[in-house]
Amino acid sequence: MFEAYKYLNNLSWNINKDKIPYPFIIIDNFLSEETYKIVSEKFPDIKLFKINGDTEANNIGIRIGFSDFSNEMESFWKEFGSYFINDDFFYNFCELYGEDIKNFYPKIYNRIKKKNLNVGIQGINTFDTCDVLLDFQIGINTPVREVTSVRGPHLDNKKSLYTALCYLKDVDDNTNSGHFTVYKLKKLKLLTLGSSRSVSLSDVIKYKEIKYKSNRVATFLNTKKSIHGVSPREQTNKVRKFFTFNALFREDLYKTPLSSRVVSRIKKIISN
Repeated sequence: MFEAYKYLNNLSWNINKDKIPYPFIIIDNFLSEETYKIVSEKFPDIKLFKINGDTEANNIGIRIGFSDFSNEMESFWKEFGSYFINDDFFYNFCELYGEDIKNFYPKIYNRIKKKNLNVGIQGINTFDTCDVLLDFQIGINTPVREVTSVRGPHLDNKKSLYTALCYLKDVDDNTNSGHFTVYKLKKLKLLTLGSSRSVSLSDVIKYKEIKYKSNRVATFLNTKKSIHGVSPREQTNKVRKFFTFNALFREDLYKTPLSSRVVSRIKKIISN
C-alpha cells in the first residue's frame, strides 16, 4: 500500500481505478486538508509564468518545472516539489500500478521491485548517470476568451512511465469544463499520430471525463493505448491551476505499431 507522507493523507483517499482502455486512476482528497490550503494560498501569481509563455494568450498551457523554480517563488514550493521527485516517492507511487506495470513492462517491473534503478531529477541530472528522471511542475491554463481545448487527443512521450495531475481549482471558479478526458481508439481504426503525438478526434471515442475538481488527481500509466486530452474550456477569466509529476525513462517504453508509423510518416510527407 502507498505509504503515508508528510503532505498526503492516504487514509482519506477516495480511489477509483480502471484498466480500460488503459490503466488510469482518480484520487480524491489527494493532499491533506492543511496542505491543500497552503498549496492554494501559495500558488504563484500568473506573472511568474511569463518566463515560459504568453500569459495574455487565449487558453494555453504554461508550466514551470522544478529545475526552473526561481527565488521569486515561495520557498515552500522547493520543499513541496522535492517530495515528488525522490526515490521513495517514485517506488511507492509505482505500487499503485504494480500489476499493470508487470503486465505492460515486465522488465521494468522487476527493476522497480528490486529498487535498483538510478533515479534523478529532470533538468538537474541526466540520463548519462540515471535510468529514470523525475519531474514536478506547477501549471496553469490561461483565461478563455474564445472556447478551445488546451490539448486534444494525444499520447505522451514514449519514455514516460506515469503522469499525474493534481487539480487546484479555486473556490470561486464555477466553470464546468477543462476536464481530463480518457479516449479509446475506434474499432478498426489504426493509431495514427500527427504533430506532437496528436490523434485525430475523429479516430477516437470519449471513454471518460475526469472533472476538474479541487484536490483531485488524475493519473495514468503511459502505454501505446493511453490516448488522453483536455475537454474544451468555457469562457472565463479564471486560470485553470494544477501541479503535475511524472517519471521519464532513458529508453522508449513501447513502440507504436508499424502500420501506425507508416501511415503517420506518409501523412507527414504529404503535409510537407
